[in-house]
Amino acid sequence: MRQKAWAGGWLWACLLLGWGMVAPVQAEPIDPAKTLPDKELAVLNETLVQALKQSPEMLLKSIELAQAECDRMDKMSALWPNVSGNMRYAQDYLATTNSPTAVGEGFFYNFVIQQPVFHWGAVKASADIGGLQRKIVQKQFAEAYRLLVSSLRQQFLGLIHEKKLLQNQSYALELGERNYKLDEEKLANGTLAQAAFEGSRLAIEEARLAVAHTQSEWQQMKRVFVRLAGLHELSDERIPNTVSRPAWTDDQATRLATEFQQTDGARQVPGAEVITYQIRQNELGYRIAKTQLLPRFDLFAGTNLQNQTSATRSSVSQVATTDQTFGLVANWTIFDGFATRSAKLRALADKRYHAQQLQNYLDGLREDISSVTDQSNLAARAVALAERRREIAAGGLSYAQEEAKQGRASPLAVAQAQVAYDAAELAALDNRIALYNQWSRLVGLLWVDPILQNLPATYLDHGK
Repeated sequence: MRQKAWAGGWLWACLLLGWGMVAPVQAEPIDPAKTLPDKELAVLNETLVQALKQSPEMLLKSIELAQAECDRMDKMSALWPNVSGNMRYAQDYLATTNSPTAVGEGFFYNFVIQQPVFHWGAVKASADIGGLQRKIVQKQFAEAYRLLVSSLRQQFLGLIHEKKLLQNQSYALELGERNYKLDEEKLANGTLAQAAFEGSRLAIEEARLAVAHTQSEWQQMKRVFVRLAGLHELSDERIPNTVSRPAWTDDQATRLATEFQQTDGARQVPGAEVITYQIRQNELGYRIAKTQLLPRFDLFAGTNLQNQTSATRSSVSQVATTDQTFGLVANWTIFDGFATRSAKLRALADKRYHAQQLQNYLDGLREDISSVTDQSNLAARAVALAERRREIAAGGLSYAQEEAKQGRASPLAVAQAQVAYDAAELAALDNRIALYNQWSRLVGLLWVDPILQNLPATYLDHGK
């Protein structure tokens, strides 16, 4: 019996140990910031933060926010009492043919207060429409900032590419200028034919044009970036020559997209919420339309001080009288030429339109996420290959430099190796930029981009 007990104990111990060995390891949470260029490129991060307040696009959106708030307040005002009145100082001279003139002089006034009491919920529905419109504009503000961030990142990385390209072309042009001077000497010495020299001249002119073209594009791209970001200027020195290889794990894009789809995050992003609010507005519009042919009741009260005139054939008299009234008034539109029917049908049609628009948006968003996820994974593979090419080119350059030190290679061979390395470095940079751009698009679509935390908390619901 004791042996069986020990055997059973060992069996349970082995099972528990085995379970511990095969228990799944909790995957490390994905940090979107690790694969964004903002942390490394301080100038870009600073620009993205400042663009929220000073970009021309965001300034327009801020004005739209103010307009939406005014519209909300205007619709809310119908819930409150409406007070109106007037006051005047007057001298009234009245007389008949057979009577002396009667003079009335003093201050006279009229004040009225009116409060909606029962409008079948139409007043409250109209106020709610205004509140929803403000939320819509807030979500549109957030969406505009997301798109602006993506565009600014892409443009700044494009500036880095263009600067590197300009450096490569300038170095190649410098080598070409040296060779061109040698060809000029050969032509003068009669050791180079005129036809061959013309080919050399054409090549150097094309190289000069290429550098000038790149320089022009570089300046134009910088002007566009400065204007879009709302900057006053951006010096060339603040734009780096390169950007390091992005940190990447093979499954990070797929994991992030899968988590988003599993939590149905698509319905929580501002673009979807805008359409959802529009559907709600259509429902409220239908509720308002149904009340157009129903009686509406308001409370009212007023006070009035005015001259009361009494006239006979032989006399005229004026007396200041005060009139105070209060009560309940009903206004009822009995027939409006089928305008109510049209309003209800329009509200229902608008609701169907926005419901279909929401479905189209969700389908398109899911497709975009799937596509960008695939493109991110492919871009990561391309980065790995380009980095291997760059390492090979770096080895070739080091070998040529060492051979030149030993006197076994000419300066021309070193220069050619340098050109080859520069080309490989530019290709690697382009692939890094492509990965940065795809990842930026993905975290933007999923609304997990850390820079979006600069938005007011009330503008975002996703991830909460």
